Amino acid sequence: MKSAIASALLLAIATAAPAFAQTSAEENDGRFQLGYLVCEMTDGSNLILVSEQTFDCVFDAAEDAKDETYELTITKYGLDLSATETEELRWAVLAPSSFDRHGVLAGEYVGASADIALGYSLGAKALVGGGDESIALQPVSVTKGEGLGAALGVERATLTYTGLGN
Repeated sequence: MKSAIASALLLAIATAAPAFAQTSAEENDGRFQLGYLVCEMTDGSNLILVSEQTFDCVFDAAEDAKDETYELTITKYGLDLSATETEELRWAVLAPSSFDRHGVLAGEYVGASADIALGYSLGAKALVGGGDESIALQPVSVTKGEGLGAALGVERATLTYTGLGN
């Protein structure tokens, strides 16, 4: 168990490190940074090999556009030995061009994740997809929260547009 937790922690740190680096459009294969997607967990269930979490999200556009709200459902397939009370995710959102319509982030995303929690939690999620499969939640999300345990797996996420924010 200790080696599994140590492995999950090392993977989370290794994959989260790029999220702290500043990136430019040139470093992202010509993609434009559209803004940030910030999500807070509203519900979750854990059945060890399959877990599901629901989040309320706000997309803060890089331009002075009005914030958009989304609901995010993440299903994780893998080993999940965690009991997380709170969790917040934050992604830089990249796309090959800017968009002028609302709800452009809605769609299905897939990727990998690793999380560890010993009071406070740390984790990373790398997901790609979207409505036209050209949106990248890049490079990884940085998660923070409170709980106990470790998780490592493959994730499927559904992001549903719910309207304009305040």
